[in-house]
Amino acid sequence: MLTPVDKGTDGGLLRISADKVGRLMDLIGELSLSVAATVHAPELEGLELPNFEAASHRLSMIMRDVQDAASELRLVEVEEVFKRLRRMIREMERETGKQIEMVSKGADTLIDKLVADRLYEPLLHVLRNSADHGLETTDGRIAAGKSPAGRITLGALQQGNEVRITVEDDGRGLSYDRILAKAQERGLFAPGDKPAPDDLWPVIFQPGFSTASEVSNLSGRGVGMDVLNTALTTLRGRIGISSEAGVGTTVSLHIPLTLSFLDCVILRHGPRLFALPIDMVSEILRPQASSITRISASGAAEVLRQRGETIPVIRLDRPDGSVEPADGILIVATTGSGLMAIAVDEVIDRQQVVMKPLLGRLAELRASWGLALLNNGDVATVLDCERLVRKGAA
Repeated sequence: MLTPVDKGTDGGLLRISADKVGRLMDLIGELSLSVAATVHAPELEGLELPNFEAASHRLSMIMRDVQDAASELRLVEVEEVFKRLRRMIREMERETGKQIEMVSKGADTLIDKLVADRLYEPLLHVLRNSADHGLETTDGRIAAGKSPAGRITLGALQQGNEVRITVEDDGRGLSYDRILAKAQERGLFAPGDKPAPDDLWPVIFQPGFSTASEVSNLSGRGVGMDVLNTALTTLRGRIGISSEAGVGTTVSLHIPLTLSFLDCVILRHGPRLFALPIDMVSEILRPQASSITRISASGAAEVLRQRGETIPVIRLDRPDGSVEPADGILIVATTGSGLMAIAVDEVIDRQQVVMKPLLGRLAELRASWGLALLNNGDVATVLDCERLVRKGAA
Protein backbone atom coordinates (compact mmCIF):
# COMPACT_ATOMS: atom_id res chain seq x y z
CA MET A 1 0.00 0.00 0.00
CA LEU A 2 1.33 3.43 -0.97
CA THR A 3 1.49 6.13 1.65
CA PRO A 4 0.26 9.50 0.37
CA VAL A 5 2.67 12.38 0.58
CA ASP A 6 1.87 14.94 3.26
CA LYS A 7 2.21 18.21 1.38
CA GLY A 8 1.82 20.15 4.58
CA THR A 9 5.14 18.91 5.95
CA ASP A 10 7.51 18.60 2.99
CA GLY A 11 5.93 20.51 0.14
CA GLY A 12 5.04 17.34 -1.79
CA LEU A 13 8.68 16.41 -2.45
CA LEU A 14 9.72 12.83 -3.14
CA ARG A 15 13.17 11.42 -2.48
CA ILE A 16 14.41 9.55 -5.54
CA SER A 17 17.89 8.10 -5.89
CA ALA A 18 20.22 9.63 -8.46
CA ASP A 19 20.65 6.17 -10.03
CA LYS A 20 16.94 5.97 -10.80
CA VAL A 21 16.95 9.42 -12.35
CA GLY A 22 20.01 8.46 -14.39
CA ARG A 23 18.24 5.34 -15.61
CA LEU A 24 15.23 7.45 -16.60
CA MET A 25 17.50 9.82 -18.52
CA ASP A 26 19.06 6.92 -20.42
CA LEU A 27 15.63 5.54 -21.33
CA ILE A 28 14.42 8.95 -22.50
CA GLY A 29 17.54 9.25 -24.64
CA GLU A 30 16.80 5.90 -26.26
CA LEU A 31 13.13 6.87 -26.69
CA SER A 32 14.19 10.11 -28.37
CA LEU A 33 16.31 8.17 -30.86
CA SER A 34 13.48 5.71 -31.54
CA VAL A 35 11.02 8.54 -32.15
CA ALA A 36 13.47 10.25 -34.51
CA ALA A 37 14.15 6.99 -36.38
CA THR A 38 10.40 6.42 -36.80
CA VAL A 39 9.61 9.96 -37.94
CA HIS A 40 12.49 9.97 -40.45
CA ALA A 41 12.13 6.38 -41.62
CA PRO A 42 13.12 6.08 -45.31
CA GLU A 43 10.11 3.81 -45.92
CA LEU A 44 7.85 6.85 -45.48
CA GLU A 45 9.36 8.72 -48.41
CA GLY A 46 6.95 9.14 -51.30
CA LEU A 47 3.87 8.17 -49.29
CA GLU A 48 0.93 10.56 -49.17
CA LEU A 49 0.25 11.03 -45.47
CA PRO A 50 -1.59 14.35 -45.17
CA ASN A 51 -1.65 14.48 -41.36
CA PHE A 52 1.69 12.83 -40.70
CA GLU A 53 3.89 15.94 -40.82
CA ALA A 54 1.81 17.81 -38.24
CA ALA A 55 1.57 14.74 -36.00
CA SER A 56 5.31 14.00 -36.22
CA HIS A 57 6.14 17.64 -35.47
CA ARG A 58 3.93 17.54 -32.39
CA LEU A 59 5.51 14.26 -31.29
CA SER A 60 9.00 15.77 -31.67
CA MET A 61 7.99 18.82 -29.63
CA ILE A 62 6.55 16.63 -26.86
CA MET A 63 9.72 14.53 -26.89
CA ARG A 64 11.79 17.66 -26.45
CA ASP A 65 9.59 18.77 -23.53
CA VAL A 66 10.03 15.34 -21.93
CA GLN A 67 13.82 15.64 -22.30
CA ASP A 68 13.78 19.08 -20.68
CA ALA A 69 11.53 17.89 -17.84
CA ALA A 70 13.74 14.85 -17.20
CA SER A 71 16.84 17.04 -17.16
CA GLU A 72 15.24 19.23 -14.50
CA LEU A 73 14.81 16.19 -12.24
CA ARG A 74 18.58 15.94 -11.87
CA LEU A 75 19.11 19.61 -11.07
CA VAL A 76 20.32 20.46 -7.57
CA GLU A 77 21.26 23.71 -5.89
CA VAL A 78 24.95 24.57 -6.10
CA GLU A 79 24.67 25.27 -2.36
CA GLU A 80 25.47 21.58 -1.83
CA VAL A 81 28.95 22.20 -3.19
CA PHE A 82 29.33 25.56 -1.47
CA LYS A 83 28.58 24.01 1.94
CA ARG A 84 31.41 21.50 1.60
CA LEU A 85 33.81 24.25 0.54
CA ARG A 86 32.75 26.45 3.45
CA ARG A 87 33.86 23.75 5.87
CA MET A 88 37.29 23.66 4.21
CA ILE A 89 37.82 27.38 4.82
CA ARG A 90 38.34 26.74 8.54
CA GLU A 91 41.11 24.25 7.69
CA MET A 92 42.73 26.76 5.32
CA GLU A 93 42.77 29.36 8.07
CA ARG A 94 44.67 26.96 10.31
CA GLU A 95 47.12 26.03 7.56
CA THR A 96 47.90 29.59 6.45
CA GLY A 97 47.48 31.49 9.72
CA LYS A 98 45.31 34.01 7.85
CA GLN A 99 41.85 35.29 8.67
CA ILE A 100 39.50 34.27 5.86
CA GLU A 101 35.88 35.26 5.41
CA MET A 102 33.88 33.31 2.85
CA VAL A 103 30.79 34.84 1.23
CA SER A 104 28.45 33.05 -1.17
CA LYS A 105 26.04 34.48 -3.73
CA GLY A 106 23.51 32.69 -5.90
CA ALA A 107 23.78 29.46 -3.90
CA ASP A 108 20.24 28.55 -5.00
CA THR A 109 21.36 28.36 -8.65
CA LEU A 110 20.48 24.96 -10.11
CA ILE A 111 23.03 22.67 -11.75
CA ASP A 112 23.12 19.08 -12.98
CA LYS A 113 23.84 16.61 -10.16
CA LEU A 114 26.55 14.97 -12.29
CA VAL A 115 28.23 18.36 -12.73
CA ALA A 116 27.87 19.20 -9.01
CA ASP A 117 29.54 15.92 -8.02
CA ARG A 118 32.57 16.71 -10.21
CA LEU A 119 32.76 20.38 -9.27
CA TYR A 120 34.00 20.13 -5.70
CA GLU A 121 37.63 19.20 -6.42
CA PRO A 122 38.20 21.89 -9.10
CA LEU A 123 36.70 24.58 -6.87
CA LEU A 124 38.73 23.36 -3.91
CA HIS A 125 41.95 23.89 -5.93
CA VAL A 126 40.89 27.45 -6.74
CA LEU A 127 40.09 28.17 -3.09
CA ARG A 128 43.44 26.80 -1.95
CA ASN A 129 45.30 29.02 -4.40
CA SER A 130 43.26 32.04 -3.33
CA ALA A 131 43.91 31.35 0.36
CA ASP A 132 47.62 30.54 0.00
CA HIS A 133 48.77 32.82 -2.82
CA GLY A 134 46.02 35.40 -3.30
CA LEU A 135 45.26 36.68 0.19
CA GLU A 136 47.88 38.61 2.11
CA THR A 137 48.78 37.91 5.72
CA THR A 138 46.88 39.84 8.38
CA ASP A 139 49.79 42.26 8.87
CA GLY A 140 50.18 42.66 5.12
CA ARG A 141 46.52 43.52 4.68
CA ILE A 142 46.59 46.08 7.48
CA ALA A 143 49.69 47.67 5.96
CA ALA A 144 47.88 47.85 2.60
CA GLY A 145 44.90 49.57 4.21
CA LYS A 146 42.62 46.54 3.93
CA SER A 147 40.50 44.79 6.53
CA PRO A 148 42.42 42.21 8.60
CA ALA A 149 40.34 39.32 7.24
CA GLY A 150 40.69 38.37 3.62
CA ARG A 151 37.47 37.76 1.72
CA ILE A 152 36.76 34.97 -0.77
CA THR A 153 33.42 35.22 -2.56
CA LEU A 154 31.82 32.19 -4.21
CA GLY A 155 29.16 33.13 -6.74
CA ALA A 156 26.85 31.24 -9.10
CA LEU A 157 24.60 32.54 -11.84
CA GLN A 158 22.72 30.85 -14.68
CA GLN A 159 23.34 32.46 -18.06
CA GLY A 160 21.36 30.81 -20.84
CA ASN A 161 22.27 27.13 -21.05
CA GLU A 162 25.29 27.42 -18.80
CA VAL A 163 26.11 28.20 -15.18
CA ARG A 164 28.84 30.70 -14.34
CA ILE A 165 30.60 30.02 -11.05
CA THR A 166 33.11 32.56 -9.77
CA VAL A 167 35.75 32.49 -7.06
CA GLU A 168 36.78 36.05 -6.22
CA ASP A 169 39.34 37.14 -3.64
CA ASP A 170 40.35 40.61 -2.49
CA GLY A 171 44.04 39.77 -2.21
CA ARG A 172 47.21 40.95 -3.86
CA GLY A 173 46.32 39.84 -7.40
CA LEU A 174 48.43 37.83 -9.82
CA SER A 175 52.06 38.87 -10.28
CA TYR A 176 52.51 39.71 -13.95
CA ASP A 177 56.31 39.81 -13.74
CA ARG A 178 56.71 36.50 -11.88
CA ILE A 179 54.29 34.63 -14.13
CA LEU A 180 55.89 36.05 -17.28
CA ALA A 181 59.39 35.16 -16.06
CA LYS A 182 58.30 31.59 -15.33
CA ALA A 183 56.50 31.34 -18.68
CA GLN A 184 59.59 32.55 -20.53
CA GLU A 185 61.75 30.12 -18.57
CA ARG A 186 59.51 27.29 -19.79
CA GLY A 187 59.56 28.56 -23.38
CA LEU A 188 55.90 29.60 -23.44
CA PHE A 189 56.89 33.14 -24.41
CA ALA A 190 60.03 34.40 -26.08
CA PRO A 191 62.48 36.56 -24.10
CA GLY A 192 61.43 40.18 -24.42
CA ASP A 193 57.77 39.37 -25.07
CA LYS A 194 55.27 41.55 -23.21
CA PRO A 195 51.90 39.85 -23.68
CA ALA A 196 48.66 41.45 -22.55
CA PRO A 197 47.55 40.21 -19.10
CA ASP A 198 44.56 38.36 -20.61
CA ASP A 199 46.98 36.46 -22.86
CA LEU A 200 49.39 35.70 -20.02
CA TRP A 201 47.05 34.50 -17.25
CA PRO A 202 46.02 31.23 -19.01
CA VAL A 203 49.59 29.88 -18.72
CA ILE A 204 48.97 29.18 -15.02
CA PHE A 205 46.81 26.26 -16.17
CA GLN A 206 49.77 24.57 -17.88
CA PRO A 207 50.81 21.23 -16.29
CA GLY A 208 53.36 21.75 -13.50
CA PHE A 209 53.23 25.55 -13.71
CA SER A 210 53.87 27.29 -10.38
CA THR A 211 55.60 30.47 -9.27
CA ALA A 212 55.73 29.42 -5.61
CA SER A 213 59.22 29.42 -4.15
CA GLU A 214 58.31 26.66 -1.71
CA VAL A 215 55.70 23.93 -1.44
CA SER A 216 53.01 24.16 1.26
CA ASN A 217 50.29 21.75 2.30
CA LEU A 218 47.84 23.77 0.23
CA SER A 219 49.68 24.57 -3.01
CA GLY A 220 52.98 25.12 -4.77
CA ARG A 221 53.28 21.79 -6.56
CA GLY A 222 52.04 23.12 -9.88
CA VAL A 223 49.27 20.55 -10.19
CA GLY A 224 46.15 22.29 -8.81
CA MET A 225 45.29 24.61 -11.69
CA ASP A 226 46.21 21.91 -14.21
CA VAL A 227 43.69 19.61 -12.48
CA LEU A 228 41.14 22.41 -12.66
CA ASN A 229 41.68 22.81 -16.40
CA THR A 230 41.41 19.05 -17.02
CA ALA A 231 38.23 18.80 -14.94
CA LEU A 232 36.58 21.69 -16.77
CA THR A 233 37.44 20.13 -20.12
CA THR A 234 35.74 16.90 -19.00
CA LEU A 235 32.66 18.90 -18.01
CA ARG A 236 32.62 20.70 -21.38
CA GLY A 237 33.33 23.92 -19.51
CA ARG A 238 35.79 26.74 -19.90
CA ILE A 239 37.77 28.97 -17.55
CA GLY A 240 38.17 32.72 -17.45
CA ILE A 241 40.51 34.67 -15.20
CA SER A 242 40.94 38.35 -14.42
CA SER A 243 43.22 40.05 -11.94
CA GLU A 244 44.29 43.49 -10.76
CA ALA A 245 47.39 44.10 -8.68
CA GLY A 246 46.51 44.97 -5.09
CA VAL A 247 42.78 44.46 -5.71
CA GLY A 248 42.34 40.72 -6.20
CA THR A 249 41.69 37.90 -8.65
CA THR A 250 38.52 36.38 -10.08
CA VAL A 251 38.39 32.88 -11.60
CA SER A 252 35.24 32.15 -13.61
CA LEU A 253 34.06 28.65 -14.47
CA HIS A 254 31.53 28.41 -17.29
CA ILE A 255 29.77 25.04 -17.18
CA PRO A 256 26.81 23.61 -19.14
CA LEU A 257 23.58 23.44 -17.16
CA THR A 258 23.21 19.74 -18.03
CA LEU A 259 25.40 17.08 -19.64
CA SER A 260 22.57 14.89 -20.92
CA PHE A 261 21.10 16.62 -23.97
CA LEU A 262 22.84 19.18 -26.15
CA ASP A 263 21.43 21.86 -28.43
CA CYS A 264 23.80 21.66 -31.38
CA VAL A 265 24.39 22.93 -34.87
CA ILE A 266 24.94 19.94 -37.17
CA LEU A 267 27.78 20.42 -39.64
CA ARG A 268 29.13 18.45 -42.60
CA HIS A 269 32.71 18.49 -43.76
CA GLY A 270 33.43 16.07 -46.56
CA PRO A 271 31.67 12.79 -45.74
CA ARG A 272 31.82 13.36 -41.97
CA LEU A 273 29.27 14.94 -39.66
CA PHE A 274 30.08 17.14 -36.67
CA ALA A 275 28.00 18.69 -33.90
CA LEU A 276 28.87 21.99 -32.23
CA PRO A 277 27.04 23.12 -29.04
CA ILE A 278 24.99 26.10 -30.08
CA ASP A 279 25.97 28.21 -27.08
CA MET A 280 29.52 28.27 -28.46
CA VAL A 281 28.47 29.58 -31.90
CA SER A 282 29.11 33.29 -32.33
CA GLU A 283 28.55 33.64 -36.08
CA ILE A 284 28.09 31.63 -39.29
CA LEU A 285 29.37 33.14 -42.51
CA ARG A 286 30.53 32.41 -46.04
CA PRO A 287 33.82 34.34 -46.24
CA GLN A 288 35.21 36.37 -49.09
CA ALA A 289 38.63 35.28 -50.33
CA SER A 290 40.03 38.69 -49.34
CA SER A 291 38.97 38.23 -45.69
CA ILE A 292 41.23 35.17 -45.16
CA THR A 293 45.00 35.51 -45.00
CA ARG A 294 47.65 32.80 -44.91
CA ILE A 295 50.26 33.88 -42.40
CA SER A 296 53.06 31.44 -43.21
CA ALA A 297 54.92 30.64 -46.40
CA SER A 298 53.80 27.02 -46.30
CA GLY A 299 50.15 27.98 -45.81
CA ALA A 300 50.14 26.15 -42.50
CA ALA A 301 48.13 28.85 -40.73
CA GLU A 302 45.24 31.04 -41.77
CA VAL A 303 43.36 33.87 -40.12
CA LEU A 304 39.99 35.45 -40.75
CA ARG A 305 39.87 39.22 -40.61
CA GLN A 306 36.40 40.20 -39.46
CA ARG A 307 35.29 43.62 -38.20
CA GLY A 308 38.78 44.53 -37.05
CA GLU A 309 39.43 41.18 -35.34
CA THR A 310 41.95 38.53 -36.37
CA ILE A 311 40.49 35.06 -35.86
CA PRO A 312 42.47 31.83 -36.40
CA VAL A 313 40.95 29.42 -38.93
CA ILE A 314 40.91 25.73 -38.04
CA ARG A 315 40.66 23.03 -40.74
CA LEU A 316 39.09 19.77 -39.59
CA ASP A 317 40.75 17.72 -42.33
CA ARG A 318 43.79 19.63 -43.58
CA PRO A 319 45.66 21.66 -40.97
CA ASP A 320 48.21 22.53 -43.67
CA GLY A 321 45.71 24.96 -45.21
CA SER A 322 46.19 23.50 -48.68
CA VAL A 323 42.56 24.04 -49.71
CA GLU A 324 41.22 27.27 -51.13
CA PRO A 325 40.81 29.67 -48.20
CA ALA A 326 37.32 30.89 -49.14
CA ASP A 327 35.84 27.48 -49.85
CA GLY A 328 32.84 26.45 -47.77
CA ILE A 329 31.47 28.06 -44.63
CA LEU A 330 33.10 29.33 -41.44
CA ILE A 331 31.59 28.77 -38.01
CA VAL A 332 32.97 31.39 -35.60
CA ALA A 333 33.02 29.82 -32.13
CA THR A 334 33.74 31.29 -28.69
CA THR A 335 36.47 29.65 -26.60
CA GLY A 336 38.36 30.49 -23.44
CA SER A 337 41.26 31.62 -25.65
CA GLY A 338 39.08 33.88 -27.78
CA LEU A 339 37.29 33.40 -31.08
CA MET A 340 38.15 30.70 -33.61
CA ALA A 341 36.70 29.89 -37.04
CA ILE A 342 35.99 26.30 -38.12
CA ALA A 343 35.88 25.62 -41.86
CA VAL A 344 33.07 23.27 -42.97
CA ASP A 345 31.21 22.47 -46.18
CA GLU A 346 27.63 22.73 -44.97
CA VAL A 347 25.42 23.69 -42.04
CA ILE A 348 22.70 21.03 -42.00
CA ASP A 349 20.39 21.64 -39.07
CA ARG A 350 19.93 22.59 -35.45
CA GLN A 351 18.99 19.67 -33.18
CA GLN A 352 18.80 18.71 -29.55
CA VAL A 353 20.94 15.59 -29.52
CA VAL A 354 21.74 12.77 -27.13
CA MET A 355 25.48 12.65 -26.48
CA LYS A 356 27.36 9.46 -25.71
CA PRO A 357 30.84 9.86 -24.19
CA LEU A 358 33.82 8.13 -25.76
CA LEU A 359 35.38 5.49 -23.56
CA GLY A 360 38.72 3.70 -23.43
CA ARG A 361 41.20 4.57 -26.16
CA LEU A 362 38.50 6.45 -28.08
CA ALA A 363 38.44 9.02 -25.28
CA GLU A 364 41.62 10.48 -26.82
CA LEU A 365 39.92 11.11 -30.16
CA ARG A 366 41.16 14.45 -31.43
CA ALA A 367 39.23 17.43 -30.06
CA SER A 368 36.03 15.51 -29.35
CA TRP A 369 33.70 15.37 -26.35
CA GLY A 370 31.86 12.34 -27.63
CA LEU A 371 29.38 11.25 -30.26
CA ALA A 372 25.95 12.75 -30.93
CA LEU A 373 23.15 10.50 -32.11
CA LEU A 374 21.12 12.47 -34.64
CA ASN A 375 17.41 12.38 -35.46
CA ASN A 376 17.93 10.37 -38.65
CA GLY A 377 20.11 7.78 -36.95
CA ASP A 378 23.43 9.21 -38.16
CA VAL A 379 26.32 9.77 -35.77
CA ALA A 380 28.20 13.06 -35.49
CA THR A 381 31.39 13.90 -33.62
CA VAL A 382 30.82 16.57 -30.95
CA LEU A 383 33.59 19.12 -31.30
CA ASP A 384 35.57 20.30 -28.28
CA CYS A 385 36.59 23.77 -29.40
CA GLU A 386 38.91 24.34 -26.43
CA ARG A 387 41.14 21.41 -27.45
CA LEU A 388 40.69 22.19 -31.12
CA VAL A 389 42.00 25.72 -30.81
CA ARG A 390 44.94 24.60 -28.60
CA LYS A 391 46.07 21.88 -30.99
CA GLY A 392 45.21 23.69 -34.19
CA ALA A 393 43.41 20.53 -35.34
CA ALA A 394 46.70 18.66 -35.27
